[in-house]
Amino acid sequence: MARKPKAPRPRARAPVAEPGLSALRAELGEAQARLARIEAEGMDAFTRNRLAELEAARQVARGQALEAAAARAKAEAELRALREAIQRAPGLRGRLLRWAARGLGGT
Repeated sequence: MARKPKAPRPRARAPVAEPGLSALRAELGEAQARLARIEAEGMDAFTRNRLAELEAARQVARGQALEAAAARAKAEAELRALREAIQRAPGLRGRLLRWAARGLGGT
């Protein structure tokens, strides 16, 4: 018995809209809204608002930088205290701690 040749299967089509397309459309919408706002308010008002937004962002960034500096200083102080405690540890346990710290690149 001879077999009939099978018709080729239709291939699955790739989705027409890519995932990044919706993000691009959203950005385009935001840009168009910004342009409309510039046209309605005038360039001076838009510039004033944008400068106010940038100043607020700068203050937030400065606050985060201060918090990071404080956290770093605290961590360095804790590390210094731990190293000093290891150096002052008495007896065999102290020696083992110092040996382990040297092996880890510590004190």
